[in-house]
Amino acid sequence: MNIPPENMEKKDATSNFPTFWGGSSLTQEDKTVSGLKVTVFILDGGAWIQHKKVKLSANQIEIYGKDAFKGFLRGGVVIQDGDNGVTLRAGTGEYDKLEEKVTIKNRPRLFHTDKSGVKTVISATFIERNLAKKTTLLKENVIIAHPQITILCKQALFEEDSDKIMTDPDPILIAKDRYLTGKQLTFYTNINKVELVGESILFQNYTEKEIVENKGKKDTEEKIKKEVTRVAIFKGDQLVSDKDEGGETRVGLYGNATIYRGNLKMNAEKLISYGKNSSKIEARNQITVHDRENALILSGNVLDYFEDDQYIHLTDSGKIDFLDKKTDEVTSTMTAIEFERFMDKNETVIRGNVLIEGKDSFATGEYATYFEKEEKVFLEGNPILRKNGRDIHAGRIIFFPREGRALLTDGIDPGK
Repeated sequence: MNIPPENMEKKDATSNFPTFWGGSSLTQEDKTVSGLKVTVFILDGGAWIQHKKVKLSANQIEIYGKDAFKGFLRGGVVIQDGDNGVTLRAGTGEYDKLEEKVTIKNRPRLFHTDKSGVKTVISATFIERNLAKKTTLLKENVIIAHPQITILCKQALFEEDSDKIMTDPDPILIAKDRYLTGKQLTFYTNINKVELVGESILFQNYTEKEIVENKGKKDTEEKIKKEVTRVAIFKGDQLVSDKDEGGETRVGLYGNATIYRGNLKMNAEKLISYGKNSSKIEARNQITVHDRENALILSGNVLDYFEDDQYIHLTDSGKIDFLDKKTDEVTSTMTAIEFERFMDKNETVIRGNVLIEGKDSFATGEYATYFEKEEKVFLEGNPILRKNGRDIHAGRIIFFPREGRALLTDGIDPGK
């Protein structure tokens, strides 16, 4: 049985559109609702309501008025919005024609397929869909399940037109090898992009090779490289996780950005990490990199880190602070135009206007090499040591940054 709408000329203009409904059987009765007499239609067996292009169906629907200004759906509730790729299912639901809203509960779920074919399943204690604005409000115990991630939060708003989900404060995002949280999260389902703002933090697993003893050979001290899993921590005022042009994972940190990775602590105004293992990191503006293993702090404004090549390139007000290994106090400082650190060789090459400052002396040169294991700097390119008011020239100056002493070699000129 299908029932067309009655004349709605006297109704509110916002609801002046036809509503169709039907079912296998119909029961009609009069009720008093809020002091008003209302005709109620009870539909059973494949009951449905057509609201514009959205179809609501259930085992039973109780409708107020021939125009269905209210509807109560019971059992096997399904709301289908094909134009927006949305289907909702629940045990019960309530339809309001004037407000163009439907609220569902009793194990409600939302199924969304975006324009790229990616499917998202959302569950919550209550789900309220605005049929006019094409938005869905999710309340209490919200679980957003996407092929790439799972989001847990108390409340969220889903805007289907923009394939965007915005959560309330303190959401939790779980993905393979990743865990994120922050004050507010926005997730774009069609491009798998996550934006976190306010005290954002990401824990990410990464693998690296570690040299260990080969226990399989008893008569030898041979060492082998073993792949181990570690955790890197990313923090910032804003965090954006997405894919770059090549489809590789990219994490951008903006404002008070920090990355903890192994023995390195990296700070900057902006940090961008590429790849699951953070194989490349770009740091920009007010950078500091604290290497706790080698008691060094690198600083500057432009830094690029390449994990696979074990290489760091630093420019723009570049500096190295050498730290006392017991107290972490600065013992010497080196500045230059360019720093190239080769981590696998435990060497740093420094070029351009090199200046080394110790406790009671300083030295200048055109280029230098710092050998981390030996803890000494070879300063070359017309090097000059200034101490006690005297300039001392040499072919090479070997500087020991943690001891504050220097060794001059090759053509020493004491100067004046």
